[in-house]
Amino acid sequence: MFDVIVIGQGLTGMLTAIWLKKKGKSVAIVHQGTGKIIQSTGLMDILPGMDGTIEDLIKEYQIERWNDVFIKESIESFNMLMRDLGYPYRGDVGKPVEVITGSGHIKLTGLFPETIVPFPKKGNIAIVSFKEITDFQSEYVKGNLQKRRPELVIYSVNVSLGKNSNRTMNQLDAARLLEKSDVRKYVIAQIKKYFDKKVIDKLDLVVFPSVLGVMEWKTVLNEFEMEIGSPITEAVGMPPNATAIRLNEFLKKEMIRQGIRLYSDTTVISAKVEKRRIEKINIVNNKFNNLKAKNYVLATGEVLGGGLEDASLSNLFVVGATNDSKVTRYGITGGIYSILSSYEAVSMISGAYSHGNTIKGGDN
Repeated sequence: MFDVIVIGQGLTGMLTAIWLKKKGKSVAIVHQGTGKIIQSTGLMDILPGMDGTIEDLIKEYQIERWNDVFIKESIESFNMLMRDLGYPYRGDVGKPVEVITGSGHIKLTGLFPETIVPFPKKGNIAIVSFKEITDFQSEYVKGNLQKRRPELVIYSVNVSLGKNSNRTMNQLDAARLLEKSDVRKYVIAQIKKYFDKKVIDKLDLVVFPSVLGVMEWKTVLNEFEMEIGSPITEAVGMPPNATAIRLNEFLKKEMIRQGIRLYSDTTVISAKVEKRRIEKINIVNNKFNNLKAKNYVLATGEVLGGGLEDASLSNLFVVGATNDSKVTRYGITGGIYSILSSYEAVSMISGAYSHGNTIKGGDN
């Protein structure tokens, strides 16, 4: 028997599992598919789908129990985890910042990885696109951005990766290619040639699509910044975003390192319930089986299902978008809400407080 079984392997599921394991719990994850994290931007937005503050989040999702102490502790725990994993995040949820998207629009976000830089309101910037990638065009991005930031001087640069492919490349393909030293040098040489031609000395920011490597992101980012001599940022857009893939990969590696038991490609088909508690869940993978735990966390990112329709069960903790339609009215949740929701479940299971209580902060 496990202490906790987490159902779902998105951001909420992985964070919950990792934090519980760090508190000494025996943890298993049951999941089907890859998790919606890889379809995200990897940014921790406060209100995905619209701009807003942490106060707007509390009001919009009707979660007044999340007080300042709890929010601060949750965010600090996330930041500490990501630093330990080698993919640190920056930012202040009390002061969201503007970042550029892959379409050239500006949006607010709460926390962001080190490959992202808050976007300036004025100055000189360059937007770099790649001939092999069709879903990010520097001229198109420049056109949209110029309407919103007319005071910016914007240069549009289109270079080649120097690699052929039998199919259309996406940004993740480019990110993997740019982990190779020869590809980086080839791209940097083209950018420098363009800057020399335009007599550009130093820029306030150089914008790339989400391509600055995957697991070797730090090497890629550092070399581009050193060689180009300007701050670099990624502009996240339609998936796959390397920013999200990195987050997913680092969290998965940590789960494996910690010894969290993974039941992949597994569906929960029913649950045995006695006295308002789940006694076991029945699963299907390559055969019928059942799993037992003291507590269960539902982090499927969708409506309640898999025989766990009753969220009032005493040992069932519902996190993330699974909570119900009030947190999915824009089609997505994720971001800061996922962090807070996961940390709340961990605090409940570890005994920091119980259902319905105002959150005063969990135990560390």
